[in-house]
Amino acid sequence: MQLKPTRYVPVPPTFSHCALVVDDEASVRSVLRRYLLRRGWAVLEASNGDEALELIADGSELIDAVVVDLHLPGLSGSALCRRISALRPMLASRIIMASGDALGAVEELAKEAFTCRILAKPFDLKEFVRMLDEVVAA
Repeated sequence: MQLKPTRYVPVPPTFSHCALVVDDEASVRSVLRRYLLRRGWAVLEASNGDEALELIADGSELIDAVVVDLHLPGLSGSALCRRISALRPMLASRIIMASGDALGAVEELAKEAFTCRILAKPFDLKEFVRMLDEVVAA
């Protein structure tokens, strides 16, 4: 008896959560994307605030967490956070602000009366995951 070859059709992955990563550095987005994919997350990426706002407008109900670099070209990270809060208030508590200048990030956000989690760059991936878990649980 001769067996017919079968065609392999990959099963689409199922994702537990979805994160939007907003950073102008492609290498940072790439590291976070690969790390999150291995943990079962879907990942949307934006290199600036305008791209992020488009993604949020198109699919904010799918986004469980937003990781935003404080220093973005054009629309700053804090300005993006204000826009997200105005457009999609349910995402406001799900924002993690990443900054190489953590103290500056805290001071800038405090001036704006905006609260979010601050993640200092370079950051430990375990700390990043802990914050993501907090965001999803909130």
